Amino acid sequence: MDKVNSFQDIQGFLSVGYIYLVVMGILNETLYYNQIGIEILNYSSILDVLISPISKLTSSILRLIIFIVIIFLAFKLPNILAKNRNKNWFKKVSKLDVELTERQVKSSLLKTFMFIVSLGLFGFYVGSGFAGGFKMSEKIEKEEIEYNDQIKFINGDESNVEIVGTNSFYIFYLEKENKTVQITPISGIIKSIEKNK
Repeated sequence: MDKVNSFQDIQGFLSVGYIYLVVMGILNETLYYNQIGIEILNYSSILDVLISPISKLTSSILRLIIFIVIIFLAFKLPNILAKNRNKNWFKKVSKLDVELTERQVKSSLLKTFMFIVSLGLFGFYVGSGFAGGFKMSEKIEKEEIEYNDQIKFINGDESNVEIVGTNSFYIFYLEKENKTVQITPISGIIKSIEKNK
């Protein structure tokens, strides 16, 4: 019965966690694109909204590994610590009531760890969205854009640009003569995109 309750707790945290990630993804995208003059929600599909937070976390292997380790520790550490609830070092550190059962200690620690993880994710999404947008808008203002990317259109035209973002339907880019971000539908207009790192 205890394992069933523990599984239900974890399942509840994962469901709420995914909704939280979606909200953080929307916030991240909004903070980034608003600073370069784009109302991103007008150009986003529901699929973009649902996938953006996960793609942000998995865009680099290091980020993905760190995220997996943090989530693993957040769910595993409460179990380990709850088994040591009667030890003196735990009583000194935790400030939890000594009369609590192992399950109550586990539940309390899991909630605390999830709160810490959610604060960390908030900082990551808000920080990266704001800093990325600010950096890009500064580069646009100071004309420090490199224009290394290339778009080939279906009509045969080619353009050297700086791609500042994409989603499932649109590409957002800058051209040399224009400080305004251009928005072009991908389907039916663009033949290929070469994005240089």
